[in-house]
Amino acid sequence: MPVSEIHHVAMIVSDLDRAADFYEKALGYRKTLRAEVGGPGIEESLALPKGTTGRVQYLQGPSQIGQLELIEWNAPAERTATAGHRELGPFLLSFQVPHEEIEEVYRRISGLGAECLGPPRRVLLDNYGYITAFAARDLDGNLLEFVSLPSREEIKAFRDKQAEAKD
Repeated sequence: MPVSEIHHVAMIVSDLDRAADFYEKALGYRKTLRAEVGGPGIEESLALPKGTTGRVQYLQGPSQIGQLELIEWNAPAERTATAGHRELGPFLLSFQVPHEEIEEVYRRISGLGAECLGPPRRVLLDNYGYITAFAARDLDGNLLEFVSLPSREEIKAFRDKQAEAKD
């Protein structure tokens, strides 16, 4: 039996309130559960150092699947996100955006102080078709991707056209 979709992704942030405000405004997600965490149960289940406490804030998009959990630990994070890091763990968070909204999302993200690595670009992916995407770093330097994908029909038409060209 397969596991269901990803329920949420947890990210360590340096300032919970600042990060929660950024993601609420950048993504249009709404803040939901906010809690203090720590103690023996959390320490043992997540292999955290003794005495670790923190605060969490969940943000939810249009569905309950794919929530974002932001965590601010009581001590500075040992890891900071940097360009090209090779540490284990998430490389980036990718968010799907309707094609007609990607330019507006780009302006909103850059207006919130995120470092955009370039404007939205149209890119051809082999055996898939064209996507439009841009990447940005949030206020803690975490890499975010915003991508507009072709529809199933567009992907099928692209693949059919490629198959015809090979014949």
